[in-house]
Formats: sequence, C-alpha cells, structure tokens
Amino acid sequence: MKETEKPMTVATFSDLDKAEAVSARLNRAGIHASVKDETKLQRFWFLSKPLAADKVIVQEKEFERAMQELKTADAQEHLLHGEVRCPECGSAEIEYPQFTRKFMTTTAVEILCLLHVLDRTFYCQHCHHTWPPSRVLRAKTDVLDWPAKDRGVVPQERG
Repeated sequence: MKETEKPMTVATFSDLDKAEAVSARLNRAGIHASVKDETKLQRFWFLSKPLAADKVIVQEKEFERAMQELKTADAQEHLLHGEVRCPECGSAEIEYPQFTRKFMTTTAVEILCLLHVLDRTFYCQHCHHTWPPSRVLRAKTDVLDWPAKDRGVVPQERG
C-alpha cells in the first residue's frame, strides 16, 4: 500500500488462518489485501490472550469493493465464520483489549487488569462501543443467513 493511502480494516479475526484465508480470497478477486497480525503486541505488551488481533486490511479506495466481495463470498462459502464485529454498528475496526496503544499508561492499566480491578473488553474504534469477550460476537445463522433458531418441535394451539 502506498504511504498516502489509508489502510481500512475489512475483517477482524482471533484466528490467523481465517484472516489469511479472507486475504487470499480478496487477492484472488484482484483486491490487494494483507493481514496485520497484532498477537505479539497483545501477548507481550498487554499481557492478554490475543483476541481480535488478526486484521484483514485493504486500501481505502478498494474498501467498498472488498466489502461487497466478502458479502458474496460469505454467502457461498461462510468465509467470515468466527469474525469479530461490533455488535452495535457492525464495524470490523476492533481493538482488544480496549486500551489505547499510544501511551505508556497502558502498562499501569494492564496491571490493574491482572489484579482483576478492571476487566478487558473489546472496543469499537468506529462507534466507541465496548463489550466483554464472553458476549456472542456473530450470531449463528442458517443456510439462508437467517438467525438460527432451535429447530425443536413447537407446540401448536388447538382451535
């Protein structure tokens, strides 16, 4: 990517293999994509289990095309299974833990997390929503991409 072009996150995963598969799919479609792996940063700087650390990025000018390609590919191949997205706005621009990567005070906050004074949460850079890692990140869907429901027998009313 050129230095003047803004990289955009199109998908975020907690699994490097899934992120690389998405990147490869986009590259086959003629969209230059790469994977940004933040697992070492999370493991050694934030002392936490890496979550939402594998980001698929594209050039800003290819963002819309990449999103359309992923929507089509996911409908056919379930390519985005396991993806981390904001439950409020749907953005893939997610950080975990929620602390800024720009200041040294992060280390002090991380110590508070180790002492269980604060909890680590996911953070959406787009809408600033935070949520705990235990929350379902992407709802299960059926073959038609409808929300999956219990397929058990439903009692019917007698009339």
